[in-house]
Amino acid sequence: MKGSVPIDENVDIANKKSSCSKKNGAKVHRKIHKAEREKLKRDHMNDLFLDLTNALESANQNTGKSSALTDTIRIIQDLQAQVDSLKKKNSVLLAESKYIAVEKDELKEENSVIEGHIKKLQSQIDERVHPQSLWASECNPVVGPVIVLPLQNDPKIPEAVTKQPGPNVSKPHARYPSPSDSWPFNILSERARVD
Repeated sequence: MKGSVPIDENVDIANKKSSCSKKNGAKVHRKIHKAEREKLKRDHMNDLFLDLTNALESANQNTGKSSALTDTIRIIQDLQAQVDSLKKKNSVLLAESKYIAVEKDELKEENSVIEGHIKKLQSQIDERVHPQSLWASECNPVVGPVIVLPLQNDPKIPEAVTKQPGPNVSKPHARYPSPSDSWPFNILSERARVD
């Protein structure tokens, strides 16, 4: 039986293997390294589980690997639920942000329209306050009738025909309005529009 081999024979078998290893050194060397690598992996995993149980700070007395994994899965599921709820809140906030941006643009447009209206009203007020400057630039001033009197006697006309000027007082004459006395039509029509 193989299991009942005495210890001395095990040493002999090991010696044979070492003598074989001189011929076939790569096979024995690989097996030893593989075992060492697996042991290092297990030790590393055990360290990770120990760190995980310490990080969980579980009130549970059982600190086995299965309980650590169960607690970790539960915590991860809770975190995923929190992430999902935060994603929903984020999408709601983004929608509100877009709505507010649209409202802000609309308010800017309304504000510019109102500012234009205010400027128009201000110019109308200025026109009403200073109407003379507008009339002076648009129409000619109204001139009354002009009387031309000669300062000298005309030599062609005999002196007998010329009368001696009498007193400067004359009898009043009725004055009827002439076209130059009335307001220009365009000024009256503009005034009616402003009112």
